[in-house]
Amino acid sequence: MLTRNDKILIFSLVSVASLFFLRVFLISGEGSEALIKVGNAPVQRVSLRMDRTINLEGEKGRVILEVREGTARVVESSCLQKICVNTGWINKPGQTIVCLPNKVLITIEGKKSSKADAVSY
Repeated sequence: MLTRNDKILIFSLVSVASLFFLRVFLISGEGSEALIKVGNAPVQRVSLRMDRTINLEGEKGRVILEVREGTARVVESSCLQKICVNTGWINKPGQTIVCLPNKVLITIEGKKSSKADAVSY
């Protein structure tokens, strides 16, 4: 049989666990928009909330950016090494995709910044 104090303790623990879950998993500090630069000039800001494909014209050719489900990646590029394509999906503030031959820079911007200075894979 559960006493009144047992019920209060269980309710408190479930409430704290729920708040922790919401904080860690649902409010993850993802960026809200991407800033696209070609050369030194900002070309446009793109909201990560709407799925779309964006064609960019770099110095050496075309770069195709895909935005889907709050993340962004370069799908196709005219550069030789395809480092920008191999970067993969980005969604945290401060993360970037760079295509040096085309002079295209894509940076995620948002309110929260990542706690890590750098990440290597």
